[in-house]
Amino acid sequence: MTVIVVALAVALGAVAYVWPLLPLVVYPMRRWRGFWAALYCGALGAVGSVAFRDLHHMVGDFFEASVATSAFRALVEAAGLVEPFRSRWRER
Repeated sequence: MTVIVVALAVALGAVAYVWPLLPLVVYPMRRWRGFWAALYCGALGAVGSVAFRDLHHMVGDFFEASVATSAFRALVEAAGLVEPFRSRWRER
């Protein structure tokens, strides 16, 4: 039983530490898929930051950071600021 609890704790920690970077790398060449993925990651990050705010190792703080990176990605995608770079990349 202890092994299962430790494995779940390690998995939660790994997900929490990677989650803020996920909205920045999911669907890099698709504007609207990236937008919706950022909103999804932000919503799950908000739930995770509330659910895991009392755990050690700042798990809730990493989920809060994912909300900020998701909002950044959603704003950039909605404004279309990355489209010139994508079109140049596709022309290569």
